[in-house]
Amino acid sequence: MRLWTFVYCFMALFAPLSNIAQAQIGDVEHGKYLVTIGICESCHTARGSKGEAIKELRLAGGRQSGGLNTPNLTPDLETGLGSWSVADIVTAFRSGHRPDHTIIRPPMGVFFYSGFSDYDAFSIAVYLKSLAPVRNKVERTPVKAPLPVWPEITSVPEPDRADRIALGHYLTQTVSHCFQCHSPKGQNGLPDLTRAGLGGNTYQAPGGGSVVSANLTPGNPDGIVGWTDEQVKKAITQGVRPDQSKMVNVMDFDLYDQMKPDDLSALVAFLRTLKPLKADESAK
Repeated sequence: MRLWTFVYCFMALFAPLSNIAQAQIGDVEHGKYLVTIGICESCHTARGSKGEAIKELRLAGGRQSGGLNTPNLTPDLETGLGSWSVADIVTAFRSGHRPDHTIIRPPMGVFFYSGFSDYDAFSIAVYLKSLAPVRNKVERTPVKAPLPVWPEITSVPEPDRADRIALGHYLTQTVSHCFQCHSPKGQNGLPDLTRAGLGGNTYQAPGGGSVVSANLTPGNPDGIVGWTDEQVKKAITQGVRPDQSKMVNVMDFDLYDQMKPDDLSALVAFLRTLKPLKADESAK
């Protein structure tokens, strides 16, 4: 009896450690999924003369975003993340600093990525380490403004997949970072989440001109509040409105189209919970 008691206590003591260890190993295929629906390649893949992504340089950086040159995320030893450990990569996108302790600047979404769970964060990192190295040296843009101070993140629990709204919030805000474009900027230049979903940011459209990010809240009577869930999903994944008109190709519809049906449903369910906001409202 004493032997069984010892075995039970031993297993109880080390089971949590096993779960923690598993979270810090991650899964390559899951990481690939998160990198896809997190639209990492949208910023970290160089573009050709017509604005098309250069497939040979996928995730190898070199595209200008927010006035910065995006870095190479492939594990090339000299020009990418080859010398970084999996933990280094997690720390970089979740806590906002590189192994040499230099600060990572916006528009990199550390503001959102700090919410990545341990398992998801390590899955992303092991996927990036699994990529074929691409030699593509990208010069770092000189610092011109004070750098943000990001909180040090040591551990984040898994989202509750049984709670559809909570999962949708996680997918909307942390993974696909929809509010990076669809929320006004605050005084610090970061998205003002007290006005999450209000939109109003201007972006350059492919082929010229500009487009303003839409108000996703019920405060916009012409927006998704009047659309069915299936119509919202079609807009996100195909860029087609209910009247069959095409949305400007600023959103990465082809990447969001890879989202699992249950995840997409959770995301839309969360959007339905946003508080109504109008464009003339100030932060509250």
